[in-house]
Amino acid sequence: MIDRILPDLYRITLPMPFRLRHVHVYALLHDGRVALFDTGMNIPETYTVLDEALSTLGKTTKDIDRIFLTHFHADHCGIAGRIQEISGAAVHLSDVDESRLQQNNRLEELAGRARQFFLPQGLPLKAMDTLIKLMAVFRKATIPFRVGSPLVPRERITLGDRTFEVIPAPGHTAGQMCFYFPDEAILLAGDHILPDITPNLSPDIFRLEYRPLKSFLESLGAIRDLPVRMVYPAHGDPFPDLPKRIDEMKEHHAERTQLIVEALRGKEKTAFDVSGDIFGTELPEFDQFLALNETYVHLVELMDKGVVMTGERDGLVLYRTT
Repeated sequence: MIDRILPDLYRITLPMPFRLRHVHVYALLHDGRVALFDTGMNIPETYTVLDEALSTLGKTTKDIDRIFLTHFHADHCGIAGRIQEISGAAVHLSDVDESRLQQNNRLEELAGRARQFFLPQGLPLKAMDTLIKLMAVFRKATIPFRVGSPLVPRERITLGDRTFEVIPAPGHTAGQMCFYFPDEAILLAGDHILPDITPNLSPDIFRLEYRPLKSFLESLGAIRDLPVRMVYPAHGDPFPDLPKRIDEMKEHHAERTQLIVEALRGKEKTAFDVSGDIFGTELPEFDQFLALNETYVHLVELMDKGVVMTGERDGLVLYRTT
């Protein structure tokens, strides 16, 4: 499906085999070529839908000369490598996320670090084994690509008659970027700001000093007053009121933080136990992993504030209020 945003900017909706069911990518026509913002993941349906959408614009995959990636997740960069093979397109991604993508490609090391981190947090062995299998699947969902010049925060890029600014948006990933068109007051928000849900926040197991929740809230605050007429997210419908949505997301995380404090009050629990209190105990195994991630990033901030402290018993990290 393709929707016209401006005479030369289009939203293309691509399928995904997950709960969200779709991801939006954006095509900017310029100088007879196409710049693509995100690509969709590496499944056959992605190629078919993208080709059909471009053909309605009188273009093909061979006309794509630039690819700008919000972040390294498979549903956003999965076919960048194939497009690059076909058209020679230059691919642009932040240095931070390119490094993280390369780490994900070292599957044995990734699996080892995941076990080393998540098992002490209480993740059950069965869920851990499922996660390791999914890591291999996600690796295949992204075709390798070469990054040209990396995205630089706040740089301005002009293509044809349009100029956009690269806006740093760490949180969902450490190197995520949004793309802001100031003349048109349009924000291509990636996964940073979604209309109905908040993006999953997870620890970087290669760089545990990174604080996803702190980074996310700070980057939301940094763009709250950006003059934006319409936000175009990677999932869900576009929406106009950026400050309102940011305030809702901040309130959501404040409420979740309080729920975690209440779950720990007078008790000692693993992060996984706390995630069960917050999200329920009947989740599918991959959702157990996501719930643990969300819980852990809040615990990190509570520890920094001195509200929560940790201990260890039988190889498990245990949290309690101070």
